[in-house]
Amino acid sequence: MRPSEADLTAPPLAQVFTYPARMKFLAVLADDPNESFSATELVDHAGTAPSTWTAHRDDLLELELVKTVETGGSHPEYTLATTTHARLLQRLSDELDDVIHELKDPISDAIDGFSQ
Repeated sequence: MRPSEADLTAPPLAQVFTYPARMKFLAVLADDPNESFSATELVDHAGTAPSTWTAHRDDLLELELVKTVETGGSHPEYTLATTTHARLLQRLSDELDDVIHELKDPISDAIDGFSQ
Protein backbone atom coordinates (compact mmCIF):
# COMPACT_ATOMS: atom_id res chain seq x y z
CA MET A 1 0.00 0.00 0.00
CA ARG A 2 1.42 3.38 -1.01
CA PRO A 3 0.96 6.34 1.35
CA SER A 4 -1.12 9.24 0.15
CA GLU A 5 0.61 12.53 -0.54
CA ALA A 6 -0.92 13.92 2.66
CA ASP A 7 0.87 11.18 4.65
CA LEU A 8 4.23 12.32 3.27
CA THR A 9 3.81 15.80 4.72
CA ALA A 10 2.26 14.73 8.02
CA PRO A 11 3.81 16.15 11.18
CA PRO A 12 5.78 13.02 12.22
CA LEU A 13 7.85 13.06 9.04
CA ALA A 14 8.22 16.83 9.02
CA GLN A 15 9.53 16.61 12.56
CA VAL A 16 12.11 14.04 11.50
CA PHE A 17 13.50 15.59 8.35
CA THR A 18 14.23 18.92 10.06
CA TYR A 19 16.60 17.29 12.58
CA PRO A 20 19.68 15.52 11.17
CA ALA A 21 20.24 13.68 14.45
CA ARG A 22 16.76 12.14 14.28
CA MET A 23 17.50 10.99 10.76
CA LYS A 24 20.71 9.34 11.97
CA PHE A 25 18.93 7.46 14.75
CA LEU A 26 16.13 6.33 12.46
CA ALA A 27 18.59 5.28 9.76
CA VAL A 28 20.33 2.99 12.26
CA LEU A 29 17.02 1.48 13.32
CA ALA A 30 15.75 1.16 9.73
CA ASP A 31 18.91 -0.68 8.66
CA ASP A 32 18.15 -3.42 11.22
CA PRO A 33 14.37 -3.19 11.79
CA ASN A 34 14.20 -6.54 13.57
CA GLU A 35 16.95 -5.63 16.04
CA SER A 36 16.81 -3.55 19.18
CA PHE A 37 19.59 -1.28 20.38
CA SER A 38 20.57 0.07 23.76
CA ALA A 39 20.95 3.83 23.96
CA THR A 40 24.73 3.37 23.95
CA GLU A 41 24.67 1.20 20.83
CA LEU A 42 22.31 3.57 19.07
CA VAL A 43 24.50 6.58 19.84
CA ASP A 44 27.63 4.71 18.71
CA HIS A 45 26.08 3.64 15.40
CA ALA A 46 24.60 7.09 14.76
CA GLY A 47 27.84 8.86 15.65
CA THR A 48 26.21 11.28 18.08
CA ALA A 49 26.64 12.25 21.71
CA PRO A 50 24.52 10.53 24.37
CA SER A 51 22.92 13.88 25.18
CA THR A 52 21.70 14.10 21.58
CA TRP A 53 19.80 10.83 21.97
CA THR A 54 18.39 12.02 25.28
CA ALA A 55 17.24 15.27 23.67
CA HIS A 56 15.35 13.48 20.85
CA ARG A 57 14.29 10.17 22.43
CA ASP A 58 10.99 11.30 23.94
CA ASP A 59 9.90 13.05 20.75
CA LEU A 60 10.69 9.99 18.62
CA LEU A 61 8.73 7.82 21.04
CA GLU A 62 5.82 10.26 21.08
CA LEU A 63 5.81 10.46 17.27
CA GLU A 64 5.55 6.64 17.32
CA LEU A 65 8.60 6.22 15.10
CA VAL A 66 10.60 4.43 17.78
CA LYS A 67 9.37 2.00 20.39
CA THR A 68 10.86 0.79 23.64
CA VAL A 69 11.72 -2.88 24.05
CA GLU A 70 11.93 -4.15 27.60
CA THR A 71 14.81 -6.61 27.82
CA GLY A 72 14.57 -7.47 31.49
CA GLY A 73 17.73 -5.50 32.15
CA SER A 74 18.04 -2.21 33.92
CA HIS A 75 17.92 -0.18 30.68
CA PRO A 76 15.44 -0.38 27.80
CA GLU A 77 16.39 -0.97 24.21
CA TYR A 78 14.89 0.73 21.19
CA THR A 79 13.66 -0.43 17.81
CA LEU A 80 11.86 1.02 14.82
CA ALA A 81 8.12 1.23 15.47
CA THR A 82 5.64 -0.57 13.22
CA THR A 83 3.52 2.50 12.49
CA THR A 84 2.76 3.66 8.95
CA HIS A 85 5.28 6.49 9.16
CA ALA A 86 8.02 4.26 10.54
CA ARG A 87 7.42 1.71 7.77
CA LEU A 88 7.58 4.52 5.22
CA LEU A 89 10.96 5.57 6.61
CA GLN A 90 12.15 1.98 6.42
CA ARG A 91 11.10 1.71 2.76
CA LEU A 92 12.86 4.97 2.01
CA SER A 93 16.01 3.68 3.70
CA ASP A 94 15.83 0.44 1.70
CA GLU A 95 15.39 2.36 -1.56
CA LEU A 96 18.35 4.60 -0.78
CA ASP A 97 20.49 1.57 0.07
CA ASP A 98 19.62 0.05 -3.32
CA VAL A 99 20.53 3.24 -5.17
CA ILE A 100 23.82 3.56 -3.31
CA HIS A 101 24.65 -0.08 -4.06
CA GLU A 102 23.93 0.45 -7.77
CA LEU A 103 26.13 3.55 -7.80
CA LYS A 104 29.03 1.75 -6.11
CA ASP A 105 29.18 -1.06 -8.66
CA PRO A 106 30.15 1.06 -11.71
CA ILE A 107 32.58 3.07 -9.61
CA SER A 108 34.20 -0.09 -8.24
CA ASP A 109 34.40 -1.52 -11.75
CA ALA A 110 36.01 1.67 -13.06
CA ILE A 111 38.53 1.76 -10.21
CA ASP A 112 39.39 -1.91 -10.74
CA GLY A 113 39.84 -1.36 -14.47
CA PHE A 114 42.03 1.69 -13.91
CA SER A 115 44.27 -0.05 -11.41
CA GLN A 116 44.97 -3.02 -13.71
